[in-house]
Amino acid sequence: MKKQTLTSLVLAGMLLLCGCADRNSSGSSTSADASAAETAAAEYDGSRSGDGCYDLVKELKYFKMPLQRSGTCWLYAAIASMQTAYEKQTGRSFEMDPFDILEDIYGDGKQEGIIIRKGIDKGDIGGFQGFVTDRLSGECKNGITLESSMVIDPTDREAIKKAVKTRGGVAASICDRNVEKGKFGGYLTVNYDKPEEYDHYVTIVGWDDSFPKEYFKLPAAEDGAWITYNSNVSGEYYYISYCSPLDHTVSHTVSDKYSEVLSCDAGNEPDCYIKTDGFTKAANVFSKKGRLGAVGTFNDFDRQDIKIEIMSADFKNLLHTQEAVLEYHGYQTVELTQPLDVEDFAVVITYSKGAPVEGESFDTPVGSYKTSIDQGRSFVFAGGEWRDMTDSGIKSLVETGKGQSVLLRRNNALNRFLTDSDIEAMQSTDFSPGNFCIKALFLK
Repeated sequence: MKKQTLTSLVLAGMLLLCGCADRNSSGSSTSADASAAETAAAEYDGSRSGDGCYDLVKELKYFKMPLQRSGTCWLYAAIASMQTAYEKQTGRSFEMDPFDILEDIYGDGKQEGIIIRKGIDKGDIGGFQGFVTDRLSGECKNGITLESSMVIDPTDREAIKKAVKTRGGVAASICDRNVEKGKFGGYLTVNYDKPEEYDHYVTIVGWDDSFPKEYFKLPAAEDGAWITYNSNVSGEYYYISYCSPLDHTVSHTVSDKYSEVLSCDAGNEPDCYIKTDGFTKAANVFSKKGRLGAVGTFNDFDRQDIKIEIMSADFKNLLHTQEAVLEYHGYQTVELTQPLDVEDFAVVITYSKGAPVEGESFDTPVGSYKTSIDQGRSFVFAGGEWRDMTDSGIKSLVETGKGQSVLLRRNNALNRFLTDSDIEAMQSTDFSPGNFCIKALFLK
């Protein structure tokens, strides 16, 4: 398949993945269902506590569960993850408008990223958590800065629980179309064993290992459910059986420490990275006077050791150095051990496994994905010297690769548009790398 045709289908698949419009998720129960529920209800009252049950929202004072408008479940889920994490950490609340973020992600007033063509309703085309991460990691919005986006293995129940309990709500993609939903004993429930596609986002805010398996229209193989905020339902929890597969589980956290983010990349959602022999040393050069407090970067691997160096823009003077560990797949920020006054400077990161970069630009009938690279912004240390990423021979000095982006998985809505051979073409590691995904965060 020609690249133009392939990328047109890719973006179409991406934009239709998780964009379900608001609809009532509470089903009705048959008499047999009601009988089963009554039997289970005799032994279950929803008030259990301990290691087998946790409800994050009970710890929060300000968090609300608003009803979504249009096909923006993915944005409501992301904001809920951020808000619960922020309140859990600070005891305070903040407001964020989903449609303001939607315009940031899909609007035409920017040079890089996803730009939807005029005449297409941005609210109805859906999206991924990675789109939120890519956009918000490059800016401070109303005093709030994205601090991290942890991509969690959707099959790792304990990892999801740990993230909810220690960080905040976890956004998760589920199957919500053409599945059997119920309302048993006052609980909205759903269970599915073979999802048609992952078409909706919710936010996991707790769990109950003892939630009766009889409470699901589709019989569950075991007790237990995720307690979730579902933006399709106003003010009620949505109980999702442990037997229901999840996808693209992401935990976002935010901070109010920073005033500005310096960035020259459109993000790393396709999980593109480059490697050189041994460790990969990459750098972005910035020109801005201020107090540098942290460095942000992506990690396309489960865990990766890094070394951070702040240098002069000509790489001649070392201003600061520290070791760090990128503990998980996704975006994360590393606070400097000591804030640093800077003006013209380079953020240098040495990666033990691979350095995250932008992918390539492409156009489609729906919109375009744009990346650009200017001389003097991104550099890689190769062949014993710093080489500009715009150099024509850069691909001969590095190895390009891709991680496990949700865009490349075989079990999402792309299957409606792509054959196995198409997906294999998407997974090709031969691409032209752009800017490094390295950011500088200035303190307030």
